[in-house]
Amino acid sequence: MTDAPPRVDEFSYAQKLIAEAIGIFFLVWVGAGTVTETIILSQNAPRYNPNDIGIGALGGTGDWLAIASAFGFVILAMIYLFGHVSGAHINPGVTLALLVRREITTHDAVGYWVAQFVGAIAGAFAIALIYGHQGWAVGGLGAAAPFPGVPRWRAGIAEAIGQFALVLGVFGVAVNKKAPSGWAGLVIGLNIAGLILVLGNVSGGAINPARTVGPIFADWVLGGPSLWSSAWVYVIAQVIGSLAAAAVYPAIAIFGRGRVPGDVPSPDPSRMNVPTKE
Repeated sequence: MTDAPPRVDEFSYAQKLIAEAIGIFFLVWVGAGTVTETIILSQNAPRYNPNDIGIGALGGTGDWLAIASAFGFVILAMIYLFGHVSGAHINPGVTLALLVRREITTHDAVGYWVAQFVGAIAGAFAIALIYGHQGWAVGGLGAAAPFPGVPRWRAGIAEAIGQFALVLGVFGVAVNKKAPSGWAGLVIGLNIAGLILVLGNVSGGAINPARTVGPIFADWVLGGPSLWSSAWVYVIAQVIGSLAAAAVYPAIAIFGRGRVPGDVPSPDPSRMNVPTKE
């Protein structure tokens, strides 16, 4: 008998898809839900910075710190909960990058994408369920969009760079077998929290196609604000960022002497587990 963590291929396809759907459900429910809560709580509140175009009454950065932390915490938890089952992609851009590097089959990738978008949409409707009419009429279900004065092209560039950095983090701690095992959840969670903190007042820091589409779709169904005009810019930018990271990281940090393009180590599920004492 061995107490080694189970391998990803020991779980059924259905288990992997359910893990992806649940993981991104909570990413949206907690992360975008915190955005919704912040907007609702700040409604009619005094503005301590009259020039603030951000969220809440603390002048933007303070509120984005809370939002970024919420995303970071929930992503950390979902990776440690489901990393050994599905790899905890919980981001279609991550799945795309791994598909390009042949770390996942096309069949599995398509299933992951369906599960991720379904989970994200369900998470957005769950925000509406707990906050009621204010959730979509005031809080917009936490949907990400360019902030006042920010053109869509600039928000798109921000999303592309953010997605690039996010996927780099995944490759660095979850794909590269030379990385210390067991730290993926913490490192990826902190990385994403930092990215949302810097991108928040520009693009809303979506850096995830499913997180982008889920709240926008639910808003559209429920009669909230329509943000479809920016959704396509975000998704295209996120795809570009994912593909760029899939090309850049293996070339500089994985390919070694005697290796050939495409010969990338498979993701090690054990890297998703919490470090244990000997």
